[in-house]
Amino acid sequence: PENHRNLKEIGISMKVTIATAPCSWGVWYPDGTPSGTPWNTFLDQAASAGYQALELGPIGYLPANFQELSTELEKRSLSVCAGTTCYAFDQISNLESIREELNSLCTLLVQMNAKYLVTMDESNVGRFGEKKSDLTPSQSNKYFRIIREMATFTFQEHGIKTVFHPHIKSLYEYEKEIQNLMEATGIDLCFDTGHHAYSNGSPEAGDRSALDFLLKYPERIAYLHFKNVDGQIKKRVLEENLDSDQAFDLDVMCDLEDGIIDFRELKTVLETINFEGIGVIEQDMPRATTDQAFTSAKRNLNFLKQIDLV
Repeated sequence: PENHRNLKEIGISMKVTIATAPCSWGVWYPDGTPSGTPWNTFLDQAASAGYQALELGPIGYLPANFQELSTELEKRSLSVCAGTTCYAFDQISNLESIREELNSLCTLLVQMNAKYLVTMDESNVGRFGEKKSDLTPSQSNKYFRIIREMATFTFQEHGIKTVFHPHIKSLYEYEKEIQNLMEATGIDLCFDTGHHAYSNGSPEAGDRSALDFLLKYPERIAYLHFKNVDGQIKKRVLEENLDSDQAFDLDVMCDLEDGIIDFRELKTVLETINFEGIGVIEQDMPRATTDQAFTSAKRNLNFLKQIDLV
């Protein structure tokens, strides 16, 4: 408490609205795979774990009808903080090809009083991202244009702010790629601490790659995903030259208190940059059972409460 008073006296504040997402229950696709957690079980357990807000996750997993969705959420005192959409930007010819889907999703988000759309790239960049070396400037500029037009469209037509999520094994995962994306599109980030540390950091405890990026670009961080990296598994990934799919299957993304990122230090950074916004505890658990996911979701939320990050 004394520290909080001192921080406020010198003008430093932080307010993080904590949320969760279906992928914390191992749901990456509309049919609920890879975990197979039913959507109503996800909602029940998210509410029971103590969450009050959530991302919608893959389009088609949760009910897309406003009346049905709002009824189900109200029963559990849950709200929506954002929608989620993934595109293989290397396969999209122009904005028109995704405009209808964006329209319907943003319409639902407005109805649910959400303000954000989280988007990420799922282009086929090769097992180790090797295909990115073959990209021509014209291809890169085309992807930038579509992303820029997408963000402009969702905001001008619906008042929904699109934030971009840099992601392992995608067009935009390394710091230079993220810098180029921000410069070329003007888009702000959904910054995922675990994805950034996995791609840009070391496997050693106390890795600061994600923290230093937050300090470097505070004005571009609109939204957060909280995630951590198991240093021992990351070392094995490097030693055995495993790809990221194998790393995820080994649970390289671990509970928040167990990984290489010191979340007490992260809290200090968020106070320093005066972050006020949404932080989604987003645990990638492709092989977890529903009960394991539920246990992890409770443990992660309780940990953030213990260190006063909530």
